[in-house]
Amino acid sequence: METIEIKTLIDITNTNKARSLAGQEFEHNQFKNWTTLLQCLGLRSIIYYENNSVVENIDIKELGFGKAYKGKHNVWTFKFTTDRVNVYLQDDNPVGFLEQDLDNVPVIGNLTETINIAKAVFLIHDQQFKNTLIKAHQGSIHGDET
Repeated sequence: METIEIKTLIDITNTNKARSLAGQEFEHNQFKNWTTLLQCLGLRSIIYYENNSVVENIDIKELGFGKAYKGKHNVWTFKFTTDRVNVYLQDDNPVGFLEQDLDNVPVIGNLTETINIAKAVFLIHDQQFKNTLIKAHQGSIHGDET
């Protein structure tokens, strides 16, 4: 089984605030980013996950984000599996189609991100402002190998 891991500097907190009620606009915007991500992931496959995204404030030096970002930042991590093997495989890249589907998709910025968002989109390929990383790992969501 293959687990896909997404790390992003964009706030994708699942607040479960599906409606924009008075006083909850901020949480509703966070939820919009979460659902936008899920919709993009589901373009080619049914996805399965046990946990929502988790946010940590960590040093991103060795992670592979864009050159514009240094030091400690809020990083959201989300792990999921798909209903089929190699569903995102493109030209020997196990997440190539997913990178294509997610790159430049609009998001709502200025939430709890710690980066200055130059362009309010998921950026996968931009070497300067890359704010989202996607990796495929062997094993289940729990981290065990299959």
